[in-house]
Amino acid sequence: MNMIGASLQYLAMQLNLHLRRTMAVREDLVVVSRILENDGKEYEGAVNKLNLFLVNLERDSMVQNRVTTPEVHGDRAVVPPKMVYLNLYFVIAANFKGGNYVDSLRYLSKAVSFFQDHTFFERTNWPDMPEGLEKLFIDMECLNMQELNNLWGMVGAKYVPSVVYRMKTVALGGDYSYYQPYVVRFPENSELGMV
Repeated sequence: MNMIGASLQYLAMQLNLHLRRTMAVREDLVVVSRILENDGKEYEGAVNKLNLFLVNLERDSMVQNRVTTPEVHGDRAVVPPKMVYLNLYFVIAANFKGGNYVDSLRYLSKAVSFFQDHTFFERTNWPDMPEGLEKLFIDMECLNMQELNNLWGMVGAKYVPSVVYRMKTVALGGDYSYYQPYVVRFPENSELGMV
């Protein structure tokens, strides 16, 4: 399963539900989408929406992988999957046009307050989390003006009101295991000797 996409889609879904309850909107205002197409043209599905998009990911160095030993099946060993834990950096950008600027600020404020109130998502409290996601921690990132300028330069779009969050920890790698080709077995209570 695509854990990166699933985690961003899940947050967008929860934010859309929150906006429907608190602002009486009927349509989804939050989309997981970039603002521009690869050719630099504006993406039509991103206009007059809160755009949620990934800007960076990094390995979470605070989470230690547990060392697991392979299980032996016949003459082969099944090596369990190695997990990698990621921090995802995402933007929520209020991409509203023309006379909708004040509305864009209102929607962005609601998004900020939602993630201020909901900094931790765990399956026991949020049973509708996608399969494979267990815990998500959301934390607002503070960017200075230069970092903000660099971010929007990297995105390739003109600045719109936005906020950057870090989501930790998304686990990847649990969907597979593989066989090691050979297992060397020694009879119990045997000693290796030189002839």
